[in-house]
Amino acid sequence: MLYLRNLIYHPTACPTAILKSINLELAPQQLGLIIGPSGSGKSTLLEILSGLAEPTSGALFWREQELIPEQLQQLAGLVFQFPERHFCGSSILEELRLGHPELGSDRVRNALSEVGLEHLSLSTAPHALSGGQQRRLALAVQLIRQPNVLLL
Repeated sequence: MLYLRNLIYHPTACPTAILKSINLELAPQQLGLIIGPSGSGKSTLLEILSGLAEPTSGALFWREQELIPEQLQQLAGLVFQFPERHFCGSSILEELRLGHPELGSDRVRNALSEVGLEHLSLSTAPHALSGGQQRRLALAVQLIRQPNVLLL
């Protein structure tokens, strides 16, 4: 179970908190949907859940254990809204193996197959892909990490 208890995020540069008293409970295999108008803090909440931002106060728990941001980075995989801004590899293979140089070709091919990109050459540059293919590659990058929580 993933729990958020009284989560608050108030950057010092903002006059008011972006997130106020957020409580959330998600069971394993449960889908969650975060909705709200532009600027309401949806992306900020995902950044906190993935360990990229730290809440001002409150607590996050995974299976009854309180987590710090570094632990969240291991637990969660975040697919950004505009993945093309975040690609670092010069090829699909390099992008998938970033941080995981030991990955075998079977695992790489399985991840690409899961997102419907198995037909692409591993030497293709991520920026040469269509927008939809880039989003699927970004998803494959996270799937290869085998996160407990997948944030889209």
